[in-house]
Amino acid sequence: MKRRQVLAVLLMGMMIFHMAGCKGKSMAAQAGDEAAAQAEVEKFPLPEIRKQAQALDVNFENLDLSEAVITVPETDAVYDMTFPVSTDTFERQVEKFEENIRKYEGMEEDADLTQYMTVMYWDKGKNDRLTVPLNEATSQQKKEVQYLGYNDGKCSQLIVFSNFMLEMGDYSVPTKLTGDDTDYSKKEYGYRGCDLGTLAERYDVSKDDISGISYRLSDGEAALSDAISYVEKHMKEDYYFAGSKLLDYHVYRVAVRELPNQIYYYEFDVGTSYQGLMLNKDDSMEVTPEAELEDRDPLAPQPFATNHLVTMFQKDRLGFIWGCCQNFESVSIHDTYEELLPLDEACRCLSNYISKGKKYKIASIELIYQTEFEYENEEKKYWGYIQSVHANPAYHFTLSGTGFSEFGNLYFDVNAVSGEVTAMSN
Repeated sequence: MKRRQVLAVLLMGMMIFHMAGCKGKSMAAQAGDEAAAQAEVEKFPLPEIRKQAQALDVNFENLDLSEAVITVPETDAVYDMTFPVSTDTFERQVEKFEENIRKYEGMEEDADLTQYMTVMYWDKGKNDRLTVPLNEATSQQKKEVQYLGYNDGKCSQLIVFSNFMLEMGDYSVPTKLTGDDTDYSKKEYGYRGCDLGTLAERYDVSKDDISGISYRLSDGEAALSDAISYVEKHMKEDYYFAGSKLLDYHVYRVAVRELPNQIYYYEFDVGTSYQGLMLNKDDSMEVTPEAELEDRDPLAPQPFATNHLVTMFQKDRLGFIWGCCQNFESVSIHDTYEELLPLDEACRCLSNYISKGKKYKIASIELIYQTEFEYENEEKKYWGYIQSVHANPAYHFTLSGTGFSEFGNLYFDVNAVSGEVTAMSN
């Protein structure tokens, strides 16, 4: 994501948009006529689209679909919907923050946690982010809070109020395992218990057989399948700012990392789904030329994709959690769709969107929810404060190599209702 603008300028210079009945988000000027034309395209019921996915027969000179894996989940309806990021008061958010630590560390309800909590806010006069103990913070400082931190010398927790990113973990375990004697007790941002040691193995849960696979964690052998089940259950159920009762959690990739003394730990990439359909999880942002951004509505929704990172150093315990923008507590359904654009039409939209001068090899196509940030006003957008996440069904095209390896991965989302195309990269 940090390479987004460099990639956008270079890559878009190589893409020529042929907008024949489909439009890209950066081509708003052409939206009217093309949206009307797209509305006339016949929609197919989801069961019929699943049949089409089993034997898709299309031929486009700039798309190689010969090895594409196509996934259309078993659902008969999908939705256009909005998830508010948070509607809680600051006081309620602090309560949830404390409840997380009490549950994670097994503390009594009357344990005083505020002595370990800090408020981080932006001081406009000093043009700097300042930190004060929660017990000493003024009403104004609480009103302008950006981060809320906790560090008791063993465990730490941080939430970012602009997007409700959560980081939480027991850092006493990994530091002991790695022989790290750094004093992290005064660190406002806590400790990130990930990317430690050396990579031993990777597993793609959708492809690799993990039955019978286990590794020695710090407190004994742990079967990988059992660890995955534990993560999926406890991410959903246990902690505010991480789990949502509206979503289901799915480990899709695991890295096994080796620490000293032949001790291993697991790092899990975790995606989410709503009623059987995955939310975009590829940790990517929209690719848009800077010149096109100048003409865009400043409050236009901003496409993104995110996932969760969870580590496990001990059996049946989450070692470190990183999550962002998927702790939803309510949802507003705007439209329900039982029929969508067929797969061949989605391919035609993508073919018309990209250059005819290069052939793109597609690794997979999956029906998912494309997600977008929505903002209340321009000032809050400037500071990154997200109001809600909009989700709509889309065909997610993953490229098998772009020919521009230095730019990372490239994806295309084709709106499964309108045919609108979005380029994404990480």
